[in-house]
Amino acid sequence: MRGPWTSFALLLLAGPLLACAGGGALGTGAGRDADVITLAEIEATQVATAYQLVQQLRPRWMNRSRGDRSFGVAEADRIKVTVDGLPPREFDYLGDIPRDALLELRLLSPREATLLYGTGFNAGIIKVTTKR
Repeated sequence: MRGPWTSFALLLLAGPLLACAGGGALGTGAGRDADVITLAEIEATQVATAYQLVQQLRPRWMNRSRGDRSFGVAEADRIKVTVDGLPPREFDYLGDIPRDALLELRLLSPREATLLYGTGFNAGIIKVTTKR
């Protein structure tokens, strides 16, 4: 038999878990993941390239670098791009990828990038999946 304090304690523990189960990142709008650009989002735009797509839909991805932005930013401190599992390239490479070829773009944290591609990705990686 549970007393009133037991029920209260369960509510205190369950509250934060239920709040987290709402899904999505904070401030991203209903049902939108801040770290993923989906096919539906891609098709809803009128841009020509993946670079313009990121610029329009997730501009914060463009500002991901670690350290001083004016002088001496190490190569590892700039965000990189990988397309369909190929070796990572510079962020500007997104300008060479037509929007119509895209299936999904996903921002990987520095930790995720290190686990998948090794060290040297302090700003993370944008993982591009094309329709192939």
